[in-house]
Amino acid sequence: MDIKVPFRKPAEIEHMVLDLLHKYAKTKGAPPRPPIDVDDIAERYLKLDLEVTDLKELLKMPDVLGATWLEDKVVRLDSSLEGQEGRLAFTLAHEIGHWWMHRPIIEMEKVTLPLYAFEEGRPARPAIVCRSTRKDPAEWQADQFAARLLMPEADVRATAKQVRGTLPVMIPHLKALKGGSEFSPELRDFAGEVIAAGNFSNVSNQAMRIRLVDLKLVDDANDPQGRLLL
Repeated sequence: MDIKVPFRKPAEIEHMVLDLLHKYAKTKGAPPRPPIDVDDIAERYLKLDLEVTDLKELLKMPDVLGATWLEDKVVRLDSSLEGQEGRLAFTLAHEIGHWWMHRPIIEMEKVTLPLYAFEEGRPARPAIVCRSTRKDPAEWQADQFAARLLMPEADVRATAKQVRGTLPVMIPHLKALKGGSEFSPELRDFAGEVIAAGNFSNVSNQAMRIRLVDLKLVDDANDPQGRLLL
C-alpha cells in the first residue's frame, strides 16, 4: 500500500534517528559506534523478527527488496541481498526507518480504513513493501533515515577529518555526479578511506559517497564560486 506521510525536513529525520540511537544506547549500555548493529537494533530493541527469504517469489514482485508485517512484527529481506553486506544492512535500516517513522501513521489508518479487514483464508500481507523501482515520499524518508542511522554525522565528520583534514575534499565535476551515486575514482577512494578508518564495515561505497556529498565533505573542483557559498 502507499503510505501517506507528512513532509519531513532532513533535520527532522536526523532528530528521529538520534532519538532511536539514544534509546537503543540505554538498552545496550553504551553509545553505538560504527558499524551500527542494525540487526541488534531490530531484534533486541524493536523486538522484530528478521527473515531472509525469496520475497520476489513470496510477493510476486520482481523488484522487492524488503517488506514489513506490522501485525506479526516481522521484517523480511529478499535473499538476493545475501552476500552484499552494504545493501543488506541498508535495506534493514530502511525497514527500521519505516517502523520508527511510519508505523504510527499506519496504525492510525487501521482505525478508520478497511484496508486491514480480515478475509477468511487470505494470507497476511505486509503493510510496507519496499521496491527498488519506487521512490515515493515514504521511501525517500526511509532512505534518509537509513543513511543517517548507518552513517551518523558525527562519526562520518570525525573520520573524514582524520583521513583528509578539515577542508572539503575537491572532486572534479562533482555536480555532475548525481548526488554522489555516479562513479568517480576520487570520490570512490575518499569514501573507501572513510569506510576503512571509521569502521563502517556494513556500508557500501556508494552509500558513503552519497553521505559525503550530503554532508558537504566534498566540493566541486571545477566550481570555485560554489565553494564560496559553503
